[in-house]
Amino acid sequence: MYAGLRRCPQITHLALSQAGVLTRAQLARAGITQAYVDSQVEAERWTPWARDVMLLQNAAPNRRQLMWIALLDAAIPSALASHTSLQMCGFRAFAAEAESIHIVVPRGNKCADLPGVKVHESRRFDERHITVYRGFPCTERARSAIDAAAWQPWPRFAITVLAAAVQQRVCTVSHLEEALAKVGRVRHKRHMRLALKDIAGGAESLGEIDMAALCRRFGLQPPDRQRSRRDPSGRRRYLDCEWHLDDGAVVVLEIDGTHHLDVEHWTADMKRERKVVISGRRVLRAAASEVRLEGAALMADLAAMGVPRLVRT
Repeated sequence: MYAGLRRCPQITHLALSQAGVLTRAQLARAGITQAYVDSQVEAERWTPWARDVMLLQNAAPNRRQLMWIALLDAAIPSALASHTSLQMCGFRAFAAEAESIHIVVPRGNKCADLPGVKVHESRRFDERHITVYRGFPCTERARSAIDAAAWQPWPRFAITVLAAAVQQRVCTVSHLEEALAKVGRVRHKRHMRLALKDIAGGAESLGEIDMAALCRRFGLQPPDRQRSRRDPSGRRRYLDCEWHLDDGAVVVLEIDGTHHLDVEHWTADMKRERKVVISGRRVLRAAASEVRLEGAALMADLAAMGVPRLVRT
């Protein structure tokens, strides 16, 4: 039980539901006088936070209490967002960004500077975008994943967030695609769109890879052959590129259109790769996202494997 509640039973339920954090306005609506609030603060039983938020204890707030402090300080509408909202849905976080508490508010909303809290302003946020997870107002899970990805400076991390959300069964690809279509112009949108196609199966994203153009851009000979290939289940998943070198060797780049691997496909890939190596071919493997995001490094590896420089005439 929080301090001072025995004399104020009318706020017990609300205090428990908000982890012992209430606004001065909530206290006033419940009939708690300003004099009583001041007496609890002076006796060091309650602690004022932000502008008009009261923590009904004298100890430092825990993470749940800090979430409520941030939300109540921001006022309505506000919601947990990004990594924090995803964690409310069972998402297992893996990045330092998830250590902060992320909330979203309408553009222009003024919030206190709280330790460990990151406030995001959005033009596309109002009460219609709020749902409740574990008692907290949150953005819907697909939007939370898209925001977590878009608010990162690096596209590779954005892709990883989306893949993890699907793999952990927090979101489906279709829900993420629907949420992405509604966000307007955000960072990494094209990379996210292609990544979702990778996660869904890879066929469409492979069609957007032009290895010949990429090679010419980095001064390497385009492949002599480029063709798509299906996996054992019949899904068009791979893009194979071949270079036939002057010494008779063949360099093979195998591009995998799926973002994640399962055991069945991984085993089949290893068996196939053994046969290719036995045939004397030099094999490199890459994910479709790697081709798009780290083309320079991939081209350097191909050059090291013997793919000749492009002779410009």
